[in-house]
Amino acid sequence: MSNDVTPKIDALLDVFDSDEGIDLIIQALGDPVRQVRETARWLLQETNSEASEQALRNYPYAQMQLLHTIAGRGWGTNYFVISTDKKVLLSDCHSGQSGYAIATINVWNLRTGELTDTLYITHEYLGIGQDGQIIVTSFQPFVTVHEDWDIQPRRRGRLLKDQPADIASLTVSYDGSIIAGGGYQHDARSEFLGRIAVWDLQADQLIHLLEWKPTRYTSRPLPLMISPDASLLLSQDNDRLDLHRLWSLQTGELLHVFETSPYWFADAIANTSDGRCIVSGIRDKSVKVWDLNTDQILCSFPGCPPTAMTPDGKVLAYCNDANAIILWDLEVNQEIRTLSENSSSIRAICLSSDREWVVSYDGDQTIKIYGLLEA
Repeated sequence: MSNDVTPKIDALLDVFDSDEGIDLIIQALGDPVRQVRETARWLLQETNSEASEQALRNYPYAQMQLLHTIAGRGWGTNYFVISTDKKVLLSDCHSGQSGYAIATINVWNLRTGELTDTLYITHEYLGIGQDGQIIVTSFQPFVTVHEDWDIQPRRRGRLLKDQPADIASLTVSYDGSIIAGGGYQHDARSEFLGRIAVWDLQADQLIHLLEWKPTRYTSRPLPLMISPDASLLLSQDNDRLDLHRLWSLQTGELLHVFETSPYWFADAIANTSDGRCIVSGIRDKSVKVWDLNTDQILCSFPGCPPTAMTPDGKVLAYCNDANAIILWDLEVNQEIRTLSENSSSIRAICLSSDREWVVSYDGDQTIKIYGLLEA
């Protein structure tokens, strides 16, 4: 431990039992030195005060600052994901490519804001688990798993077995064990079908092929989301011409069909401690959080997309008309912090599952990385 850190930690220990000590310890949660922050966090966990509980619940979001602004030019973003374990952001932002196929995946270091790698993998869609150990890509009818993608020399990816027809969407479970990909297509009898293939990655086999007949024809992608506990799959029609569907990943059973409107779209999913699976997104032109099984609206906010949630469903991120990101504590229904450094409309938000990072992609094609200052 360096000499300049030791006095700070000793001071926190000295004030721990005093009445004014709690406020000083809470302030230390924003210290740029990680050892000081972790000491303050440990001390607050040893107290029973309401102020301590509030500070811990909001940590580290209440202390976040804009760390990096990454400028560039491209054609928008098709995916925008954080690998929590590897502390990197993966996206097609700033690729400078157009067309349906993307040739590269950009990898940014969240701590430094530097572009640390460019993966040359031709793909249309990408999925990654929160541990970031695998990347899954699709190109036409082929779904490929890239393991140890950050190790040189890179190995070629392996194709998943029993590929269906063209993949127009892709998602990976948080633990990386389940992969789902699908879209709309015509079968051998020229009937228009919705079809989703679900693979068990450990068993290396197709476990479900989910099919239905859409109410109307559409050529748009079919966005998919897997719940953090890998028990449920939500498929959403992107044209608002068909219905949203909730599937069991254990049985492949269709559990629920949702009647949708032009303003009904979820873009974040979570599992709460009381067993609920919840989603956040836009319904009736406002930001809402609702129970995926019962369709009950749990929270409503004046705001605009996109939204994001932590996997435990405790924190919601959404946008307002002033191009700010609001971080909201869903447990106690109050604001944690507003991040107002975005200068144009926000196109994408992602939260790391360890709560250390909030990253956004703006209409002016800049990436902004929020986190805690590091000494």
